[in-house]
Amino acid sequence: MYTLKNDRLTVTIAEPNKECATCRFDRAGFVTGVKLDDKYDFLAQEDMLDGSPSSGGMGLCCEQRFDPMSESVNVGEKFPKFGVGILTKTEDKPYSFMNTYPCEDFNVAVKVMDDSIFFTTAPKEIDGYAFAQMKTVSIKGNTLTIATMVKNVGTKDIVIDEYCHNFMTLNHKKVNADYCLEIPCVEIPVGEIKTNAEATCFHSDGKSLSKSEDSMVFALYAFEESRMKPVDGAYGWTLTDTTNGLTVSESDDFEAAGVTVWSVGDAISPEMFYSKIIKPGREAKWSRTYTFDKK
Repeated sequence: MYTLKNDRLTVTIAEPNKECATCRFDRAGFVTGVKLDDKYDFLAQEDMLDGSPSSGGMGLCCEQRFDPMSESVNVGEKFPKFGVGILTKTEDKPYSFMNTYPCEDFNVAVKVMDDSIFFTTAPKEIDGYAFAQMKTVSIKGNTLTIATMVKNVGTKDIVIDEYCHNFMTLNHKKVNADYCLEIPCVEIPVGEIKTNAEATCFHSDGKSLSKSEDSMVFALYAFEESRMKPVDGAYGWTLTDTTNGLTVSESDDFEAAGVTVWSVGDAISPEMFYSKIIKPGREAKWSRTYTFDKK
């Protein structure tokens, strides 16, 4: 485990391929904890309270979704999962993030500085697909930035759909009506919204979301690109506990392709998606900055 600390934040980051080494989430720059002023915790675990299996998520964990080879290869053959490694297909089905696969880990070099950590993931080519990645986790005051640069060093186009599964908590208080999630860059419908009968509702006033009942039950809602309405070109969100003033916000330097809001227990996860076609020899860069505060 690595730690970054200043006078406001204490941030812990998993050691690649040894801690939080799932077959889903990027093992480089996997942030497991954020504490503000040595008092307030902001990151939780993926706790499936109904006994459903967990995919191993916690904190700030990114996933790069790129699965075309998993659909085309045969059982026993290999396919890439960027951020993880080269996986071996074990059944006649496409990749599933809930499954564990035999994995040839990508090699990740780590450089630790006073206020930042650099993670360099070396490529492994398979069937023309390969990319190199540099991820930086840095802190300044009460802000945390995760910056990513990837380069396609293969011979085929790579189409990625990347997001950060932000398992946010406001000091481990269960998600209820006190949690207010503002997403200014999204056109939010007014009223009770949910995607299926099993999920508890979110309530929307057209500007923000809250749990419509004091429930630990799972909730999910996805906003498609057609609902994205950036404010002054900005994309992001703000989560606040309206009773005690704890707040966290995310600000992105990219045009979001969509937003998903996921919640269960004491965790709520607003996810901003970055989508990009990366041609051979080309690079892509993007970053997310999180601000933690007590008002």
